[in-house]
Amino acid sequence: MSAMVISSLDRFIGMAKKLESSGVTNIHLCYAKGTANLDLSVVALVPFVDYVIVGEDAHRLPYLKHIITEAHLRQIPVLPEERITAVKSNNG
Repeated sequence: MSAMVISSLDRFIGMAKKLESSGVTNIHLCYAKGTANLDLSVVALVPFVDYVIVGEDAHRLPYLKHIITEAHLRQIPVLPEERITAVKSNNG
């Protein structure tokens, strides 16, 4: 399983450990920095992940709405950071 985590680096570290415990083996960080430039490579990655996790500090990312819209269009679950426990491995 794979996930895209949208957060700061500090929050990502804690979330990555929880995701690994749930069986997520590929974890991609979308660093939530305050840049106004839309990073198309991040949006292009969305179709290839099983989950999009939105960290508490993800609001700093101006194009967060684009990522969430892409995930919804492709029926990829978008979960807030506090719902990481909802991620379950398909292997277990």
